[in-house]
Amino acid sequence: MTRLTVQSGDFLQGEGEYRNGSLTLKTAASPSPGEKIALSRIKDMKVANQETSRNLGSALGWGVAGCLMAGPLGLLAGLWLGSKDEEITFLATFKDGRKLLAVTDGKTWSKLDGTWRRRTQPQEPARS
Repeated sequence: MTRLTVQSGDFLQGEGEYRNGSLTLKTAASPSPGEKIALSRIKDMKVANQETSRNLGSALGWGVAGCLMAGPLGLLAGLWLGSKDEEITFLATFKDGRKLLAVTDGKTWSKLDGTWRRRTQPQEPARS
C-alpha cells in the first residue's frame, strides 16, 4: 500500500492510496473508506511537476559514517550520497471524465505509472 495526497479535481482533498492496481479515493458519495478505482479506468496520466530535495538528517548521518570510514573525502561523499526525496505531482483523467491532481513520492509514482502503462498498452498478437 502506498499513499498519495489529492490536491484537487473531482475527488475530496486529502489522503488516498494505491494498492494492487487500484486507487482508493474519497468522493462526496463515498467519503469513507473511499471509491476503489482500477487503473484501467484512467484514460491519461502525466507528470505535472517533479521536485527532488535532500533529506538533511539522512545526509548528515551518511556524512558522519563516511567521515569515520574514509576521513574528509568520506564526509563529502556521504553528504553527497545522502537520501534524496522525490515528490511527483501528477494529473490523471479518467474515462468517465473525472480528473485528479495528486502528489506522491517517486517510488509510488514509478509503480503507479508502470502498472498503468502495462495495462493500457495494446497487447501484440502472437506470432506464428
